[in-house]
Amino acid sequence: MVQQLKHYIGGEWVESTSPATTSVINPATCETLATVPEGTREDVDKAVKAAQAAFDEWRSTPVLSRAQYMYRFKALLEDRFEDLTRIVVEENGKTRDEARGEVRRGIESVDFALQLPSLIRGYTLEDVSSGIDETAERQPLGVFAAITPFNFPMMVPLWFLPTAITCGNTYIVKPSPQTPISMQLLYELLDELGLPEGVVNLVHGGKEASMAVMEHPDIVGVSFVGSSPVAKLVYETCAKAGKRVQAQGGAKNYIVVMPDADMGASVANIMGSAYGCAGQRCLAGSVVVAVGDAYEPLRNELVRRASGLRVGYGLDETTQMGTVISASAANASKDDHAGRGGWRAGRAGWPQQESRRL
Repeated sequence: MVQQLKHYIGGEWVESTSPATTSVINPATCETLATVPEGTREDVDKAVKAAQAAFDEWRSTPVLSRAQYMYRFKALLEDRFEDLTRIVVEENGKTRDEARGEVRRGIESVDFALQLPSLIRGYTLEDVSSGIDETAERQPLGVFAAITPFNFPMMVPLWFLPTAITCGNTYIVKPSPQTPISMQLLYELLDELGLPEGVVNLVHGGKEASMAVMEHPDIVGVSFVGSSPVAKLVYETCAKAGKRVQAQGGAKNYIVVMPDADMGASVANIMGSAYGCAGQRCLAGSVVVAVGDAYEPLRNELVRRASGLRVGYGLDETTQMGTVISASAANASKDDHAGRGGWRAGRAGWPQQESRRL
């Protein structure tokens, strides 16, 4: 049975105000995994109101108490580690080892949040000038949000959410509509923590929901990871509204190999960089520059190694490279956007679907 995803707002799983949905496709098998609602501005506004209502009580909760929730959250993530890994493989196309690495990095971000009772301390400086003392305090600001990408659907939201709420803010995540199932499970675990209603919220959707997050007057800051053109839009839109904004875009990475390089180690590093996560990451090596006599041996070994890659379903432990996210991604130009090193080797028979980057 196909899973029907919902928003998580004010501590409850709720239907979208719009009946429109999008199918979530397993890029390796073409199976429909779930349907995800096309969230609306009204959905985002409900989430903001819930987060605002929770803020005063949450910011007044001692930071040590807020951190205790993260200890329990980490334990739940560890207990469900392989379930989270499987979901990332199924909805994103990664290999199992790549998905395990992603989930582990996400848990490390929760580890970081556990240190915040010490990290968010202010300071006092006596007699900074004659008769003047100086004091600085770090305080939570309000409702923050994240617009997160398909390529690391578990890790990237965990870069932001644990730190933000442990600091005393309330939070909204708007995941990619191509990979929303991992966030569904993540929020099921957050729900088990017994956080005050409205501290964490989840709104699915595409461009409308994303624009609503960027333009809502009561969201004080937005974090984004994705393509560079959209990162520019996020930065400009949020900056105009006076929001704090993190907008992380793509990259075009060049790898230079000198004649005296260790060719075996160089090729191994290039293969991992270009073909890891099917090249769908900002760290992917997109261009290899061979200098002088390095060219012939490097080219020959790269061709040999790339030709022998086992491409397939990530749940098969023998697979060395999984699929890219969609048919449109597979058929796109190499120069469509940064971070696609090695994408052609991952081509498979996805159903045609619109490429959604927000």
